[in-house]
Amino acid sequence: MSDIFISYAREDESRVNDLARELERLGWSVWYDRNIGTSAEFDEKIEQELDSALCVVVVWSRSSVSSRWVRAEAGAADDQGKLIPITFEPDVLPPLRFRQLNVAKLSSTSLENPTEQARSLLAEISSATGKSPRGLDLSVERGSRAGGRSGAKTVTPGKWSLTVRYFGTEARYDLELFPSGIVSGKGAWWISRAELSGRWHFDSSRGLLQLEMSGGISEGIQSMAIQIDRWEDDDTALCTFQRRKGRLKRLRG
Repeated sequence: MSDIFISYAREDESRVNDLARELERLGWSVWYDRNIGTSAEFDEKIEQELDSALCVVVVWSRSSVSSRWVRAEAGAADDQGKLIPITFEPDVLPPLRFRQLNVAKLSSTSLENPTEQARSLLAEISSATGKSPRGLDLSVERGSRAGGRSGAKTVTPGKWSLTVRYFGTEARYDLELFPSGIVSGKGAWWISRAELSGRWHFDSSRGLLQLEMSGGISEGIQSMAIQIDRWEDDDTALCTFQRRKGRLKRLRG
């Protein structure tokens, strides 16, 4: 099992080779189809490695957006809640299914002195793999890939806390929403504790935060909708979650 599976078009192989070396230098194990032996069944080996990887970095480019292989790999990774899209071509438009996800726009394969977007990418990989990049401190406050501070009275990438009352007991979910659409966090209720992961999407027109999560007390992926009822201030909203009233709060710093 590798930490990172890279999906890419053959035309981008040189750049992907450099990126893979950088990620390995930072302490992650990386797999991409250059690693397939001559005796391996091509499609079966790719499927096995993609399913077992902790995250899937998809490199969108003018070549990869028209690749059926890359589209299929990105779709499988998205279904499993571990897709992290990047590009080195800022004007490239991903396939329709993936346009709701923010793409990390990298100017270089070098990660020695990462830009803001590269730091955000490394933070997402760190969250997905449970490993911090070797020799880099990501503890400073992270901005969204769009730049600037998080918007007021809207759900944006960052750290959030959801609290809900269950039969006189408080349940708390500490969530980190990443720009690519990945979410990770922890849930605590009664005597239970759970590590959570999946995908998120906020529909600002309806005030609805949609989570597709796994890792709770139920098996498989669960759909969790948080309906914003009213904003108390820029960072705190009264909400409805699983037919119960709660509070969603942005955590600063």
